[in-house]
Amino acid sequence: MGIIKTTIKLILSIVFDVTDFFIGRIPVFGTIFDIFGGILAIFLWGSSGAIQFWEVIDITDQFDGFIPTVTIIGIASLIFNW
Repeated sequence: MGIIKTTIKLILSIVFDVTDFFIGRIPVFGTIFDIFGGILAIFLWGSSGAIQFWEVIDITDQFDGFIPTVTIIGIASLIFNW
């Protein structure tokens, strides 16, 4: 995978997680945002991106924003070549 493509994917992951921290805390909208995040993570990082769907479990949408899941998946994918 090229360095530019990887950098863009990582930047998209970081932007999504920062947005999730602020906007994803709105009840109901946050859950929809988490589902979209799971689809985005799978698109960016392959099957390991499905881990993002754990955020849907938090029905309050208050705690999952503090964990940058998509960025963590991206970094782990780069390290372990998942």
